[in-house]
Amino acid sequence: MADEIVSAVRRGSPRHRIRGLDLARGLALFGMIAVHVGPTDIPGAAGRLYAAPHGRASLLFVLVAGVGVSLLDRSRSSSSREAAAKLGWRAVLLLPAGLVLQELDHGVNVILQSYALLFLVAILAVQLPDRWLLRVAGGALALGPVAFLLGRGAEPGAYTRISATVTDPPGDIVHALVLSGPYPLVVWIAPFLVGLWLGRRDLSSAGSQRRLLVVGGVTALIALFSARTLVVLLGTPRSPGDLRFLATSGAHSQMPLWLLGGTAAAVFVLGVSLRVAGRWPRATWPLQAVGQLALTAYVLHLVVLQVPQAPLRTDSLLSAVGLVAAFGIGLTILAVLWRRRFHRGPLELLLRPDWLTTGRLRAVPGRERAAGDVARR
Repeated sequence: MADEIVSAVRRGSPRHRIRGLDLARGLALFGMIAVHVGPTDIPGAAGRLYAAPHGRASLLFVLVAGVGVSLLDRSRSSSSREAAAKLGWRAVLLLPAGLVLQELDHGVNVILQSYALLFLVAILAVQLPDRWLLRVAGGALALGPVAFLLGRGAEPGAYTRISATVTDPPGDIVHALVLSGPYPLVVWIAPFLVGLWLGRRDLSSAGSQRRLLVVGGVTALIALFSARTLVVLLGTPRSPGDLRFLATSGAHSQMPLWLLGGTAAAVFVLGVSLRVAGRWPRATWPLQAVGQLALTAYVLHLVVLQVPQAPLRTDSLLSAVGLVAAFGIGLTILAVLWRRRFHRGPLELLLRPDWLTTGRLRAVPGRERAAGDVARR
């Protein structure tokens, strides 16, 4: 079995990847690391620039995950049944993994258990036509924050943005994942569905990339300007259930203008990543390698953060930049060295268990769907 696994790691890479997706995934990972090790409340231009990934990097992660799921579903190499089996397997793997990792003393709200729920939803969502994907995403953007705010107003103690752990009762875990946690499904389904919709577009097209840049950038600026204007007009919210929270855009507030602006910013970064990686594939290869090993790198950084002797958090902006650079360089070197020998990361192999499913699942007649002109991973 060990030989089969090693062989699968070496031969298992798809022939074609969208380099920009790997680059965007790598950027999202570094953005999350920056938020986890350094301050996000330093005044001034430098402080705001450092804190820019706060509340946005995780949205980019989820958006890119949606794109990847869409490409998996539309791949010529997988039938609908095989794609559903792979998504189910990822959910089964990531749910307990995320809950266990939350037990570590790293001080981070782990996102993997929320990924598990999104992958389960994706089994049905990939069957929706384009217009319904956008309708459901729009509904989640409008109604998800309202549901979160009303719930927080009714039960402030249950909406503390603390992730569930493996030792919590099942009901509390479900409540946190769906309604009250740091990544509640009712809110975070929106960027995931937008990613599913984007995965059906021709992302290799210069026109598509230009639209991502323009629409994403303009929408992000409009959301930011609207939030600041509305706060001035309406005043500051005073209670957990105050409806004026709907006009705010604080990072991870779960409010609509934050969700809209953060998702739009993720679309913009995706457009930049696609264009830059397409033009300079060799120069961006190290960051692409990190993106290809994003799950392994994410788990590794959680493990490192919980080492008690390591001073890996700071309130100094300069020290934080140094820590992020050290983290980034170390992860990049490891990713590049690994990818020189293997096609998949050690944890990424578990997400795509071809060595388990090959030959066991047959394509359902009439359900094999080509990806058309979409570039394939």
